[in-house]
Amino acid sequence: MSAFAGIVSFDGPPFDRRTEEHLSRAINARHSGRAVGNRVEGALFAQRAAAGPGEPRPLAGGNGRTLFAALARLDNREELGTALGLTLPELARTQDDQLILGMLERWGDAGVARCLGAFAFALWEAETRRLTLGRDCLGNRALFYHCGEGVVRFATTLGALLALPGVPREINEITLAHFIAINNREPRHTFYRGIERVPSRNLATIDRAGVHHRAYWAPNLAAPPPYRRDEDYVGRARELLDLAVAAAIRDTPHVAVSASGGLDSSAIAATAVRLGGSESITCFSLVAPAGTRIDVGRFRYLDERDKLEALARMYPGLAMRYIAPERNHPLAEDDTRAFVLSSLPNSGAGAGGAGAHLSDAISGAGHRTLLIGNAGNFGLTWWGSFSLVELLRSGQWNAFQHELRAVARESDRNLARTFAGDVLMLTAPVWLRDLIYRLRGRDPHSPAHYSALNPAFIAESGLLPQWREQGFDPWFGLGDNNPVRFRARYLFDHNQHARDMRGMAGETIGIDVVDPHADRRLLEFVLSVPEPLYRRDGVPRSFARRVMADRLPREIVDERRRGTNTPAWFRLLDARRQDIARDIERLEASPLASRLIDVPRLKHLMTRWPKDEQTAEQHRDEYRFALARGVHAGRFIRWVEGGNE
Repeated sequence: MSAFAGIVSFDGPPFDRRTEEHLSRAINARHSGRAVGNRVEGALFAQRAAAGPGEPRPLAGGNGRTLFAALARLDNREELGTALGLTLPELARTQDDQLILGMLERWGDAGVARCLGAFAFALWEAETRRLTLGRDCLGNRALFYHCGEGVVRFATTLGALLALPGVPREINEITLAHFIAINNREPRHTFYRGIERVPSRNLATIDRAGVHHRAYWAPNLAAPPPYRRDEDYVGRARELLDLAVAAAIRDTPHVAVSASGGLDSSAIAATAVRLGGSESITCFSLVAPAGTRIDVGRFRYLDERDKLEALARMYPGLAMRYIAPERNHPLAEDDTRAFVLSSLPNSGAGAGGAGAHLSDAISGAGHRTLLIGNAGNFGLTWWGSFSLVELLRSGQWNAFQHELRAVARESDRNLARTFAGDVLMLTAPVWLRDLIYRLRGRDPHSPAHYSALNPAFIAESGLLPQWREQGFDPWFGLGDNNPVRFRARYLFDHNQHARDMRGMAGETIGIDVVDPHADRRLLEFVLSVPEPLYRRDGVPRSFARRVMADRLPREIVDERRRGTNTPAWFRLLDARRQDIARDIERLEASPLASRLIDVPRLKHLMTRWPKDEQTAEQHRDEYRFALARGVHAGRFIRWVEGGNE
C-alpha cells in the first residue's frame, strides 16, 4: 500500500531540504519504496509509491496554487466518471485520486459524498491558506493530524506522524481511560495529546482561525419503506450483496476470506464463488486447537469446522485453511513489537495474538487483501433486537403477542423476563434503567465488571458525567430505542479506534482489509428494511437467513447459536501467567499507569486464577477483558514513557 504525509505552514518561510527529508523518512520508516514529494506555496506533501507510472503521487494544480494527495479505492468509478463527463477511455486513464479531486472541485462536500469505497485525502489551497482533510464514510483509510504554532502536520499512519519533528508523544490519559473502560464513543481524540483523527464521513478544514469538523454525508434515517412485499426486500438485498462482493474482489484474482461458521463471512465466500472470475478463493478460519473440551452452553458452539466443511461441500472449488493457535503469537508475548507497528494499543489483547496468527497465514499464502464480514452484525445480518418495540409502537397487537411468545421460547425465558429485557429495557428512561440494574445487583455507573480502570481516576477525572453525556452504558445495553439511529451510529461512527486499526492494516501488517458488508449502498438499503423482518417467529437474523438461503447450506442458515470467539483464549493467557504477574508489578513503577489502572484488583485476580479452561469461561469478562486489557494498556503506557523505542 501507499501512504502520504504532509506539512503546511500558514505564515512561515518556505520549507527547506531538511524538512523534505524528514517527511520522506517518516513515511518510509518501516517500508521500502519511493517517496514522491511535491510542494506549492505553504505546503509540502510526500507520498510513498512503488515504481510504476500508475502509482499515486501528490497532485499540484490550480496554476501551482493547490496540492492534493489521496489513498483511494473507489467502488463506483463508472458512476463518478459519468458525473464528471469522462469517456470510457478517459476514465480508464484516470486514477481514483484524480476522480476524488474532480468530484471535490466540482461539487465540494456533495461531491465527496458521492464517492463510495475507501479513501483519505488532503487538499491544500494556497490562495485561501486552507487545508482540507477527508475520510470515507466507513473510515476504511486512516488520517491523523497535529496543529501547532501555525503549522499543521498530517499523515495516514500514526507512526509517520509521530516521526515528524514537532509532534508530541504524550499520552492522552482520558482517551486511554475510555479504552480501558471499553467506551468506544470518542470521535476525534487519539491516545496522544494534541493528535486528532479525521473521523469517518467527516471533513476537517484547518486554517488560521482553527479546525472545523463537519459530516459531509448522513444516512436518511427517515426514508419510507421502499417495498411492500417481503420478497422484494429479499431480492434487493441479494442484488446489493452481489454488487458489494464484486466491488471488493475487483482486480483480486486470488481471494482470501476471514471465515467463520456464521452468516456474515460465509456469505461473502459463497457469493465470491457464485460470481466467478476469481482464480482461487480461500477461507482462513480460526478454530479451537485439538483436544479443546469446553462446555460453552446451549446458546454457543465451540468449533467452526463442521459448518465450513458444509460450505466446502456446497462449493467444491472453495479452499479451507484452519488456523488453531497452540501458542501465543510473538506480538502477544512482546506487546512492544505490536506498538511499533501501529503506535496503538490493541482491542483484542486478550486473544493471545490469534489475529496475528491469522494474518501470518494469509500473508504467507501470498495474499495482500483480506475480506471480512464485521459490519454484518449491524447491517444485513442484524439480530432484530427492537422487533417487539416496533410492533408495539405501530399498534400491531396480535403480531406483538405472537412474537413475544415466540421470542420467549427461543431465548428460554418466561414472558415477563422477555418483556422486561426486550421492551422495557429498550424504552425505559435512564433513571428506570439504572434502577433495574440496581435491582439486579449491578452498579449502573461502574465499568468494573469488564474493566480494570481505577475507580479513583474515574472520580478525579469526572468521567461519569462524560459517559452520561455520551450515552455510554458500562453494561453495554443498547441505549437507544430507535433501531435505525442505533444501527447507523454503530455502522458509521462507533469505535473510531477500530477503524484506525483497520485503515492502517495495509501499512502495519501488509494486508488491506475490505468488508463487503460495509458497502454503503448495501448499508443504506438494510437500514430501510422494517425491523420486524429481522426477527420473525422469535428467530433472530430472520431476514439474513432468507436472503442467504439461496447460497448457504442449511447447517449455517439454520444455526441459531453463536460461535465461540477464540475458544483457546484462556489456554494462551495461562501460558503468559508469570509474565503477566511481572507486568502487574511493573505498573506500580509508573505514576500514570498506577493512576489509570486498578493494580490491586489485577493482583487480586491473579490470586484467584482459574484452575482450567472450563472454570475460566465462567469468568471470561474479568480475565479476557478486565485483566488482559488492563495489563496491555499498562504496557502501552510504559512503552510511550520509554520513548516509543
